[in-house]
Formats: sequence, structure tokens, C-alpha cells
Amino acid sequence: MWLEDVDAIASEIRDKGYRRIAIQSSDVTAATTLCTELSRRFHESEGKEEFYVLGDVFIGSCCTDLIAAKRCDADYVLHVGPSCQSSIAPQMPVRRVFNRVTLDESILRERVNQVLGAHEFERVLIIYDTAVHHLRYVLCDILRHLHKETFIAECREYVSVNTECTGEQETFCGRTVLSITEKGEEAVTVDSLCLGDKNTLVVYIKTDTACEGSLDQIAISSAGSQFHVIHISNGNASESNEDSLGDKLRLRRYRNVEKVKAADTIGVMVVSRNLRHSSELRLNLAKLIKHSGKRSYALSVNCLTEAKLANFPNIDVYCLMSCGSAAMSLPDEISRRTVSPYDLLVGLDRMDWSMPYEFDFSRLLRYTHIEGVEKQDARKQEMRKLQGGTELKVQVEAFMATLPDNSKRTFSGVDPEYGISDKPTIIKGFHGTASGYEHERLL
Repeated sequence: MWLEDVDAIASEIRDKGYRRIAIQSSDVTAATTLCTELSRRFHESEGKEEFYVLGDVFIGSCCTDLIAAKRCDADYVLHVGPSCQSSIAPQMPVRRVFNRVTLDESILRERVNQVLGAHEFERVLIIYDTAVHHLRYVLCDILRHLHKETFIAECREYVSVNTECTGEQETFCGRTVLSITEKGEEAVTVDSLCLGDKNTLVVYIKTDTACEGSLDQIAISSAGSQFHVIHISNGNASESNEDSLGDKLRLRRYRNVEKVKAADTIGVMVVSRNLRHSSELRLNLAKLIKHSGKRSYALSVNCLTEAKLANFPNIDVYCLMSCGSAAMSLPDEISRRTVSPYDLLVGLDRMDWSMPYEFDFSRLLRYTHIEGVEKQDARKQEMRKLQGGTELKVQVEAFMATLPDNSKRTFSGVDPEYGISDKPTIIKGFHGTASGYEHERLL
């Protein structure tokens, strides 16, 4: 944890007047350290601020847990450490506090220039891990002096309230895509990248603290283009050619399409409800499954395990709604029974397998509309949560009142003596302690 980050966060909390701050991290030590430092600063000044450390989950810890933050009535969320950068729709401001990789900027500049100078391309996209965000200016300076189409996928530190809902700015692997020119920077669409074209070079700057599954997510999303990885570790940077990785991953995942086609019952399992358009996509997928003549179930889980999947043996395959990093880093025993929304849409003939592999829910929504089916508000379809108090008691009593009394039921079940000709009789037994039995031989 960098001291200047703590001071800047404390100043922001004071300036904005936040009172209840929720802190989340996949590293519990980092979260508690930040909580301790902030508490010490405010308690010394007798502040009324309250800080909470949110518990983490097995899958989806790279996503900001807005539901847990809402439960503690937080008005500000701090997500510490690696982040998958997935698009979210928060009800409170979110700040992502990134780790900072230790690397001399001259080493990074030299390695990136070597990669760019060794390959032929018409356009280049640089995408980096959150731990490299403090060196973003170096990457932009390199791209600004190239006389070609240059783009950078920028990590986002701040997410304001409802900005993800009102604005439909496209992202690549959760990051904002910016065009870099000598005149400045400008947000562009993902289609401008021409992903899948051999004339597009994608350079991924990876660190040891990257979210598990990030490499595979970026590789499969840019399959068909040139793909090179610059790995930063222990103050050094190495480069590797991973052009074939994306195609290998796509071929491996095509079996998921066959699972969808062969399945009769499909479960739509929501792991992260914080993702933008999660509710709309879930509802539309359920309609598509029903429209295709299959049965569907909707499930919402927190800590996803193989045992939980085994609780529903009648479900042939699960469509897992999670961020791309979590989807590409599942354990084998879970991965065998799950598919992604993209796999499901291809299996239901809504998308073509030749299209770029997609994890972004807003882009997948374009292929879920059914002609003649009225669009419904996703918020009205959500299951209402209990608000506390005596609500549960009232609901139980109302339900019990609808049940008929056992004595008034016309169906009494199977007669326990049915088919028995000789009815057993009950013989009254003796009282007291037995001094002996007839079959025992007395000595």
C-alpha cells in the first residue's frame, strides 16, 4: 500500500463528506491495512466516519461487490488490488486502488519499442494490467510518436453513480478504448480496433498480480490478430509471442456449443449481479431458451462450488454469468458443466461462431431479441428481497393459512395394513426386572 494513496483517499473522503466506507480486496491483508490506516487518520481528528472490510468470495473477487456494500449502507466503496475492470452499475461512487508494479520506465519503454519495431501492422492496441496504470503516460508517449493507428485500453480508477447505466461507452475487456494521436486522446468503439485482423497488433502488458484468467480473456477476445505479451516480473520485462493462444482457446471452447445443443434443461446461473445489464441479459436468455423448446432455471449463487452444481442433477448445463476473468479461470470440475453466454447464443443459433468472442453483456444483448416478444422491464422481474422485521413471520402465517387442515383432507394416503391378511396383535408385557429366562440354563 502506497502512503500517498492513503493520504489522497483520506482527503477525498473528507472533501466529499463520505461517512460509511466499504473496503473490498481479494487480499484481506491489504483491505485491513487500508482500513487501519484510514481509521487511524480519522479517529485522531475525532471523525465520525465508519470503515467496513467486505468479505470476499471464491469466484468473482475481482469484481466490486456492490451488494455487500449496500448491505452495510456504504456511501463510498474502495476496491483494493487487482481488478477485472468489468463494467458495473453502482449506486454509490467506487474508487479502485491499484497496486503498483516496481519497474523502471526506461525498461518498459525499451521493451515496448522492441515489440513494435519487430512486427508489421497497420494498427496497434496496448492493454495493460491495473498494476501498470501509474506508467500509462509512458505507453501513451510511445503511441503518440507512431505514424499509425494507435489505441490504448485504459484501466478505470473511478466509477461514478449511474454513469454505467446512462452511458453506453464501449469497452474492451472492461477497459475504455482510447485513440492516441499527437492532438490528444479520444474514446472510440471496439469495432475501430478491427480485432481478428492480422494487421492489428495487440500488446498485453502483464504482471504477476494480474487477475487469474486475464491473459486467456484478452487472448480469446483478440483471436485472429497478432498477440504479444510483455511480462513484468522482479523489475524486468520479457516478451513472448502468443499469436496462436486465442485460436487454441476458441477451439477448446467449441465443445461448449455442442453441450448447449444437446441439452434439454439449461440453468442460467448468476455469479456477479453487479455487472451492467446482468438482469436484462438473464431474462432474455431465459426467453431464448424457452423459445428454442428447452427448459430453463434461474439461479443466483455466491461461492460457486462443484457441490452446488450437483444439487440440481436434472440441469444438463449451466450458463455462467460472470466477468470474463472468472469465466476463463474456473476449476476443471466446474468448467465441465458450465458455458458462457456467448457459447449459449451460438448454440441457440443467435450468433455465429466466426464472430469475435464476447464477454461484455451490453454487446451480447444485441443478439437476444426475439421478434414478436414484448420487452419487459428487468427491474420488475427481480425477486424482491425481505426487508427485515416481522415480514417473514407475516408471509409464513399467510402461507400456512392457505393450507387445509389434515382432518379435512379427502386423500389419506396408502393404508399401512393393505394386503396383510393376518393382523398383528399386541400382547401386554410384564413389569419389573427379570430374574431369568426360560431358555437360559440354570447352574
